[in-house]
Amino acid sequence: MKSEVMNKMKLNIKSLLLSALLSTTIAGCVDLDVNPPAAIGPDAFWRTEKDAWYGLNACYAWMPGCDVFQDAYADNAFNHHGHESNGQNIQTAAMNPSNDMGYGYTDVRAFNVFINNVDNCDMPADLKRRMKAEARFLRANSYVSMNLFFGKASIITDVMAYDAPNIRRNSEEEVRKFVMEELDSIIKILPPSYSGGYLNEKGRITKWAALALKARAALYWKDYPTAEAAAYEIIRDGGFSLFKVSSLTEAQQKEAAELEQYIDFAAMGIDKDAFIKGVFSYEGIWHTENASPDNPEYILTRQYMSGNPDYGDFLRYTQLRPDQMKGGWASVEPIQSLVDAYWDATGKIKPTPLTPQERASRFEDILDIRNGYESASAFVEAKIGEFKNYSYNQEFRNRDSRLYASILFPFKGWYETDMGTDFVYEWAHSNNDPKGGYIFRKMMPLASNTMIWGSNYVGEGDYPVYRYAEILLIFAEARVHNTGWDAQVEAALNEIRDRCGMPHVVAHAGEDALEFIRNERRIELAGEGHRYFDIRRYGKEYARKCMSMTMNSIDNNYHFEMSWDDKLMLMPIPQTAIDLNPLLKDDQNPGYY
Repeated sequence: MKSEVMNKMKLNIKSLLLSALLSTTIAGCVDLDVNPPAAIGPDAFWRTEKDAWYGLNACYAWMPGCDVFQDAYADNAFNHHGHESNGQNIQTAAMNPSNDMGYGYTDVRAFNVFINNVDNCDMPADLKRRMKAEARFLRANSYVSMNLFFGKASIITDVMAYDAPNIRRNSEEEVRKFVMEELDSIIKILPPSYSGGYLNEKGRITKWAALALKARAALYWKDYPTAEAAAYEIIRDGGFSLFKVSSLTEAQQKEAAELEQYIDFAAMGIDKDAFIKGVFSYEGIWHTENASPDNPEYILTRQYMSGNPDYGDFLRYTQLRPDQMKGGWASVEPIQSLVDAYWDATGKIKPTPLTPQERASRFEDILDIRNGYESASAFVEAKIGEFKNYSYNQEFRNRDSRLYASILFPFKGWYETDMGTDFVYEWAHSNNDPKGGYIFRKMMPLASNTMIWGSNYVGEGDYPVYRYAEILLIFAEARVHNTGWDAQVEAALNEIRDRCGMPHVVAHAGEDALEFIRNERRIELAGEGHRYFDIRRYGKEYARKCMSMTMNSIDNNYHFEMSWDDKLMLMPIPQTAIDLNPLLKDDQNPGYY
């Protein structure tokens, strides 16, 4: 349960936005050239400590949340409702300046308004300094995103007048230097934790969150010494640990029994208890009852509130759930390429993928058997002892525990949700079902108490913007680049393996070590939005290999051709921005002229 104070903090976001308007802080892109609105003035705001509290809460409203769409910009997922994002344009190399990937400075302006006005509030100087550091973190985070998508960006630290001259973009090097200098400064200011209560609510940005952003950005920018050092400081001193369950619920016990049909525990030398608890430990990271700043794995969260659809997570419910599960439309779905990436149960190799024709034949065979039963659940229950022998299931047998926690495939049961303890996923081929056949189980809310539009729902659990497992992966990868594979690399990776009940890693060297960590990272962070940036930082050749493929459905009746163009290393500056700021005309990113 979230504290009343934190709920109040979130409820005040609307008040914040009004306050922003009262202080002439209407958010706008730096390229806008408009007349200032009349009758807006700051005199009634930025006076008290409470005003500062409201103002900073408004900044927190810009905190990013679930980034599953970004996996649909890469080779992990597919956004089959094309109007929802630029995913299909990116996957087919069709991006052009008519497509906008979020170029703009609206959020930066909001942060600058706070930073530049909070000094006018009557409050302790140390509190002002800390609150400004929180806003500076959010601004730095936005500039990291701007750099990763667009390369160069205009560094703006003031609240520009509406009639200010147009400005050019700063170089990538200048943007990165600005971010790192900001982070180095605020790391010294931000506290390691908050005690709770007014002005110290749990979930605020901490020193560890700033170090996590520093580690992530440094890894993306191939500054491996900085990435390793920042990640190591969190590992050594942060007190974080990976989320684990100690016992199973009744619904989980039912699925655990079913997993006997998928894993040959004795034959493969797999610790059955550790493996099964690993499935639910990994899955449980995102469950509403565990999704709060008190989760030992959460370094920073995007917070949501129960009982109010205005402050719920619309995306994780509707974009992930299929039609079969109450009102979702499964518009962001995992694809076969991601399924193929999961290790076998030894954690050492990836099974040889089936051909689309082989997979379709096996799927047709099991459909023929299923058609003799009233429902998928009746079929699975009747055939539970034989299920492991069906050719269709061989592709999903003896795989990494995170596969079963992350991806739901046809005829797999899932008994923890509000669909009841006899739910078996059955691909329905409706408009609100995946085109390929798979759905994300990972991150999907198990239930919702808030109904909107009469039939659709929102999730209520907080989302981990930075979680400790990512830090372990950053440390391992950066250290391999810096010094090679060693005991510290193994310790970091084995901490992740221990949580999910998988066997420990074996030593690798050179490029093999990097390839191993890249795949481990892809599995552990699947659906969390990192893959889009990862394939680009691995290089054009890697990206070309990953993105030049055909997405095939399980039944081989749906195909989506993906392709790569080197221009996709960066996104285009949208034409709308160029029209507003002529200085951008000769500064378009390569390939989009």
